[in-house]
Amino acid sequence: MWIDYAVRQGIVATGAFVRLPVLQHAARHADVAFPEDGDTVISLTTHGTRLKSAAAAIASLLVGTVRLPVHLWLDPVDFHARWPETLQGLADRGLQFHESPGGFGPHTKYFGTFQQYTDRNVITVDDDVLYPRTFAQLLVDAPSDSTVTAYRAHRLMLEDGQIAPYKKWKPVKTAEPSIRNFATGVDGVRYPKEMVQFVAARGTEFLDLAPRADDVWLNHCALRAGFPVRQVEERSANFPLVPGSQRVRLSRVNLSGGNDAQIAATYSAEDVAKLRAAE
Repeated sequence: MWIDYAVRQGIVATGAFVRLPVLQHAARHADVAFPEDGDTVISLTTHGTRLKSAAAAIASLLVGTVRLPVHLWLDPVDFHARWPETLQGLADRGLQFHESPGGFGPHTKYFGTFQQYTDRNVITVDDDVLYPRTFAQLLVDAPSDSTVTAYRAHRLMLEDGQIAPYKKWKPVKTAEPSIRNFATGVDGVRYPKEMVQFVAARGTEFLDLAPRADDVWLNHCALRAGFPVRQVEERSANFPLVPGSQRVRLSRVNLSGGNDAQIAATYSAEDVAKLRAAE
């Protein structure tokens, strides 16, 4: 069958992106597989009704130009439930499932992987995005291990010497690294292993400061650890969403003031001074 051949050859694409029916077929029938280990791993989470649609996002990583180990973290209720057929098909092709302790919210995406794989570079992804075939390739080929590399970032703006409201921040329009760049996780971020180690050592501090804003916590850690953020290209990415996956988004809450409250709780006067100095 042509689709089987196309998946094997890695040419199942419309432009840069694979077609959703082909992803579904790949999840069930393709003979490609994720590797078990490597210097760089991918980490994500999903939950509830999104387990089914998450299979499309993960399958888009399966048919990329570079395949990396993928670790999926589930809260206990989802880990012990019956997984959708498409997700089980990906498990048969090397997708690694882990049970999270639960209660970590969006931090579940990275927390367990950062704790267990401190000697790996980690790429975080979301469960509702279709990733292009070159997604992992461009992150693996990032020019420096001393930066956090993101497909999308915002410029952290200051106002009257303080951090401006999140809605006033501007999209980054350069590939130059800066501590004023704020990586947004929706389209994928690569964290070098030294950054992973720093975040892992801070444990669950985020529960008291930014429990619903993993981007806030991870960017704060990057600032504290001295890892500037660079965007993969001058123009930020805008990858397509998995159809039907956007029924409820945490980002709507965070954009309505939730980010500002958690930023205020997380960033100290010393952090703001460092950001001002970079201005």
